[in-house]
Amino acid sequence: MRAAVLTGAGGRLETTEVDDPVPGPGQVVARVRACGICGSDLHIATAFDVAGTIMGHEIAGVVEELGEGVDPRWAPGTAVTARPFTSCGRCADCRRGRADHCAEFGLVGFSRPGGFAELVALSAEELYALPASLTGPEQALVEPLAVARHGLRRAGLVPGEALAVVGAGPIGLATTAWARALGAGPVLVSDPVGARRDLATRLGADAVVDPVDEDLVAACESALGGPPPLVVECSGRPGLIGQAMDLCGVDGRVGVVGACMKKDAIVPYTGLSKELDVRFALYYDRQDFVDTLRALDDGTLVVEGLVTDVITLDQLPQVFASLAAGAGSGKVVVTPGDR
Repeated sequence: MRAAVLTGAGGRLETTEVDDPVPGPGQVVARVRACGICGSDLHIATAFDVAGTIMGHEIAGVVEELGEGVDPRWAPGTAVTARPFTSCGRCADCRRGRADHCAEFGLVGFSRPGGFAELVALSAEELYALPASLTGPEQALVEPLAVARHGLRRAGLVPGEALAVVGAGPIGLATTAWARALGAGPVLVSDPVGARRDLATRLGADAVVDPVDEDLVAACESALGGPPPLVVECSGRPGLIGQAMDLCGVDGRVGVVGACMKKDAIVPYTGLSKELDVRFALYYDRQDFVDTLRALDDGTLVVEGLVTDVITLDQLPQVFASLAAGAGSGKVVVTPGDR
């Protein structure tokens, strides 16, 4: 099969031929229809020595082959997405649905070959059937939308309350779409990139602000009626957890969904003086996938425009490099079957 493989040279990818995966016990092999590029892919590629890795964990595909012991409901031809996890399946964390905290946890696309390929092996225990209503590259949005759903669940969004979203990359945009679907009050989105602000507006933001040229506090006062009770940090850039704490109102909550890979600093007294809760969110549980698939199927969750670019495996190395350098606005999706 063809796949985009990390060469280890500063996160560079190379599209090449590799062996087809073989399903082990409890696994299926799926033909990848679409796989999104995640910000964590960019972080992993440049921060870790993972030469030879096939990345990609935002996977949608069609089952082609079943391994030993797989439930026959996952028959060949079934359209699926997956929580991209491997785990022991037996420990207390696995039993409570939090395989991401298992001592044997592995992420497809990092510790095992992922979806930047024509075929991928997936755990049958982590599969979810895709509804017939969900077609095209949008099928790859389920995983990042589940991230956003989990972030808002952790942050305790209450219907009708005002919300500020810091950062309008793909996760910030997904958070904006979910906030609207969940009945949030006015939503303000902050991002320095005009194209991202435009996308945020299309996905339901009531107001957008350029934090470089505009006063965020004044923008919150104008759009939200004052400091918001909830601020969700989605950029992962150093300094923005502190900015979210500055913006948040007294007795408010700051949800941290952005994956900052560097040391950061905050002023603890800001949190003390306002008695803030700061809640971090990582990955998702099974309910987040169920909620996402249901909301996409019934039209509650509107994501039109979130996918801004659809590319082939041959285009992936160049596009990946440009994203690592800071380019892009919405979600980029790879379609490995196209040439």
